[in-house]
Amino acid sequence: MKLALFAFSFVVSVGLVVFALMTAYRVKKQHETSFASSLFYYVAFMAAFGFYSIWSYLAVRFLLTHVISSPDTLLNVVGIFPFLGFPLLLVGWYLFIQFCIELTGRKLKGIVSILYFSTCVLVFLALANYFRTHLVQNEAVRLSLLFNSFALANFIVVSLGSVIFLVTRQNKPQNLDKPILAALLLVPALLATIALFMASSHWIAIILFVLFYFSQITLSPAWIYFQADPVQNDTNDFSTLFCDRFEITKREAEIILEICAGKTNQAIADSLFITVQTVKDHAHRIYTKTGVRNRIQLVNLVNDQIKPPQATI
Repeated sequence: MKLALFAFSFVVSVGLVVFALMTAYRVKKQHETSFASSLFYYVAFMAAFGFYSIWSYLAVRFLLTHVISSPDTLLNVVGIFPFLGFPLLLVGWYLFIQFCIELTGRKLKGIVSILYFSTCVLVFLALANYFRTHLVQNEAVRLSLLFNSFALANFIVVSLGSVIFLVTRQNKPQNLDKPILAALLLVPALLATIALFMASSHWIAIILFVLFYFSQITLSPAWIYFQADPVQNDTNDFSTLFCDRFEITKREAEIILEICAGKTNQAIADSLFITVQTVKDHAHRIYTKTGVRNRIQLVNLVNDQIKPPQATI
C-alpha cells in the first residue's frame, strides 16, 4: 500500500511538471514578455529541484534502507542529494522574485541580484561545512531541521513575491486577477510547509508534501495561460495583407507599429513589457523578412505598401 501510493504520487508529480512546463512555455511564446520568461525558467528550476533533491532522496533512502544498517550513516548518504540540489532551489527562488517584480512592469536591479547570490554562496558554503563535519565525525545530519527550514524559507519567498505584485499600483499586465494568482501560489506553498512539518508523524504527510510542492509550480502558469488576455494588436486595421505577404507575426506587427510611431527600443520595451534585447531581436527578424536595413527603410516600406494612418511618421 505504501509503495503503491509513493509510485502513484511520483506519476502525478511527472504529470504536473509536464503540464506546468507546457503551459509556462506557451505563456512564454504567446506573450513574449520578460515575466513570462522568468515564469518558465522558475518552473524548470523548481521542477529540477523537486526530482533531483526530493524524489532522489526518497528513492535512494528506500533502496538503501535494507543495505545500510546504521541509521546515522543512511541519513548522511541520502542527505547529500538535497544538499547538492540546493543551488537549483536558490536559482528558482530568484527567478520567482524576478517574475513577481516583472509582473508589475518593473525590473530587478542588478545590485539586488549580486547581493542575493553572494548571500546564497555564503549559505551554501556554510551547509557544505556542516555536512563535511558530520560526515568526518560520523554524526547524523539533522535532515528534518534542514527540510523544515527549506520549506519555511520557500513559503517566505512565495509570500514576499505575492506581496510585491499585490501591493503595486501599476497597471497589471494581461488583466490578471492578482488575488487569485497570489492564492494559487500561497495556498500550495503553505500546505506543503505544514505537511513537511508533520512528516515525522506519518508517512502520508510526505506524499502530501510532494503533491503540494509540485502543485505550487503548476497552478500559477496554468492559470496565467488560460486566463490572461491574448496579446492585443492593431494589425487588423492596417497590416493584414502586409503581415501575410512578409510572414510577419502578431508580436512583430506590434513592433512595426511602435517603430513607425518613432519610439526608441527602450520605449517599445516598456510599452510591451519585454526587454530591449527582445525588441532588437524582433527588429532584426523584421528587417530580414522585409528586406530592409534600418528603421527608415522599414517605415517607408510600410507607408508605400499599405499607408496606415497610425504608422505614418
